[in-house]
Amino acid sequence: MKITEILSKQSPTKLAKAEKLGVRELEEIDNKGNYVAYVDEGDESYDVNIMLDKDAIIVHSCDCNSRDSFCVHQLSVISALSPKAGPKTTKNKTNKKVPPKKINASEQLLLTIEQEKLNSWLLELFKSNKDIELQFLLKFGKNKHEFQATDVAKILKDAVVSVVGKRKKIEASEVKKIVQLWEKALVPFWEYLALNIGNEKIIDLFSAVYNTVLDLEYSVFYTGTRFRKFIETGNSKIAGIIAHVDSDIQWAALTNSYWDKMWAEENSQGGMLELFIQIYQSSTAGRKRLLAAKIEDLIASLLAGGYHMSVVVDGFFLDVLLENNMFEEKADYFVPRQWEAKYNLKLIEAIRHFDSDKAIDYCNRVIAGNVNPAYNEPFLDLLEDIYADNGDFSKLAYVKMEKFSSAPNIADYVFIMDNSNDKELNKKFRTKTLSMLRNNMAHEKYAELYFRILEHEKNYKKMLDLVDYRVKLSLLLKFWKYLYATDKLGFLSIIATRVQIDYRTDPSDLEQLILKITENYESDVIKIMFKPDSRSSHQRTFKAMVYSRLEDMK
Repeated sequence: MKITEILSKQSPTKLAKAEKLGVRELEEIDNKGNYVAYVDEGDESYDVNIMLDKDAIIVHSCDCNSRDSFCVHQLSVISALSPKAGPKTTKNKTNKKVPPKKINASEQLLLTIEQEKLNSWLLELFKSNKDIELQFLLKFGKNKHEFQATDVAKILKDAVVSVVGKRKKIEASEVKKIVQLWEKALVPFWEYLALNIGNEKIIDLFSAVYNTVLDLEYSVFYTGTRFRKFIETGNSKIAGIIAHVDSDIQWAALTNSYWDKMWAEENSQGGMLELFIQIYQSSTAGRKRLLAAKIEDLIASLLAGGYHMSVVVDGFFLDVLLENNMFEEKADYFVPRQWEAKYNLKLIEAIRHFDSDKAIDYCNRVIAGNVNPAYNEPFLDLLEDIYADNGDFSKLAYVKMEKFSSAPNIADYVFIMDNSNDKELNKKFRTKTLSMLRNNMAHEKYAELYFRILEHEKNYKKMLDLVDYRVKLSLLLKFWKYLYATDKLGFLSIIATRVQIDYRTDPSDLEQLILKITENYESDVIKIMFKPDSRSSHQRTFKAMVYSRLEDMK
């Protein structure tokens, strides 16, 4: 992508922040379009690498570990490299007169010390500071014009030894230093790859980086993810370089060779697959379809042999075939995997569009294998959608029955009772539901659902029996007409003896209930029922309020 396109897609706020950062020591390595710089942000300094092909960025990295495609540190360097920025410079222009450079004591001593003494001192320093020795070699040693896999492995291993020696436990600060040395040491390597990307032998170099870092990661003790992120950054660089191969023939030869090597080497698919995924994601739509065809051919051979890859590999295959509209022909290869909910949901969702019976079967297989019922929810949701689309209301009622306890509601209850053909199961479901609601009457939503069920069944006597101290006044008001019509005096007696109020009672509901009582019952009856007594402070208060209202109405 060109520099101007990248900058045009950034927000003004982000660009403004990037321009405020300090870019130091911006330099091009060997005039090959490979720029490195330090970008200062507060007290931190970050290493940024931008590789250009004319005015297009082919590789970019920063050790800030931002997840943005281009972090503010990279944008700061890109802005400095843009055509509008003029000649490449690492210092801001200023009209102030620059004072002559002061020479400190160490610089002055270097100018006067004898070369032989300096050489002797450096040799002694290197003996006890291997990391300094490595940096010295990287800076002043001869650049290699060709790399072998063994060269890459040696560079990476030497960096580790220079920092920690033979120790197996590495501190976080040492890990950071190792990764910084790797990044610096491999600059010529990335340049070599970019210049020789058409050579199929460089596939061995791809593998050397991954395998060496992975071996080191497993052979030492450390906390953090810097080694893993180094591999991810390396894969991103390689994929970016491959994506910029203009010749389709050269690109196909390179990816074909990599594909064959990936499946030929034992125990290397995992690491090589990570890079292949990056290569796929960086490719054009046409090239993606060519890679998808390779996956399609491999799946055909796996189907013939009755084999399956790991869920990571099959998950990638599934994504690729779906993206390229090639899934349906190879759907038989994919099966649910135990405890892999994300993969299973994506697979079943894809299958349901052309084979609902198989989708239903897969859902039931996953549900049967789950130990925790909570994990069944998304698969029950899928079944609910499929049965609804198919118009299979009896099975839909069963699914709703399975889900009911997690989100009980009157619409689902009515649907279940109207559409389930298993009378015995319906009876057990009703008993279980009403028992659950009865035990949770203190929660208004459960109490109301219980009343709604009885309303649907027209069982108003049972509804009247349910009224006790846990029932909110708002619920009595909602169902007043049924309770009042069922047993006028009995309802008033229940209100007087069972209903309680406290600090949580809504004053508006209390006022409406008192008004309902005074409007629908004769005053003499109310006086008898609500005459204050000494049993309960809550009842006495409520009764007193109703009684007082009658006195006020005289």
